[in-house]
Amino acid sequence: MKLLVFDVEGTIFRTRIRLPGTSLDSTIWQGLAYALGPHAIDEEIETHRRWERKEYSSYINWMEDTIRIHKKYGLTHKMFYDITHAAEYNTGVPQTFAKLDRNQYVPVMITGGFRELAARPQRDFGILHTFAACEYLFGDNGKLEAYNLLPCDFEGKIDFILLMLREYGLTEQDWVFVGDGKNDVPIAQSCPLSIGYRPHPALREVVTYIVEDFRDLLNILQT
Repeated sequence: MKLLVFDVEGTIFRTRIRLPGTSLDSTIWQGLAYALGPHAIDEEIETHRRWERKEYSSYINWMEDTIRIHKKYGLTHKMFYDITHAAEYNTGVPQTFAKLDRNQYVPVMITGGFRELAARPQRDFGILHTFAACEYLFGDNGKLEAYNLLPCDFEGKIDFILLMLREYGLTEQDWVFVGDGKNDVPIAQSCPLSIGYRPHPALREVVTYIVEDFRDLLNILQT
């Protein structure tokens, strides 16, 4: 048995937005900025620049700054719900999970994005374990009141995988990673077998395999 670890945005879900001057594609984070208007977009882009300049002490610090933007420009529960539920699966994702041998692989999702988005494939495909960096809690008035944050992006993803390997009594060789983004480079470099799904050029350089069709994952996993 091995863990089969999936990124979410860009891997399971399609990414549609990359704001000017940023290097990360996004399903939700940048989509929220886009929905909140041009001033929110400008401030979101600036957070990416600050991250590249290493001005944030941690990924949590970056998320907190982005959440400040969402509050400032009036993110509502309806807006958030509409965006997270409009996200579409990449072609072949449902079929791949339907054919996955659960006796050989335990699927795990880990994302620097939202718990609300990751909950959809968790429910649809029967995935037991999901780590998501951000969960929003809205009040009865529809406004954002609180949030839960986990440092599970970039290098932080690795720590959560080590936790799951220990929980299952597996070794550090007993896992496979599937991702697409520049932020997946650290975890791909740490993984004994990594698969890039239509990967960012930086990820393409470090993964073991590259696939353009999600369904081709099954051929690799069966070898």
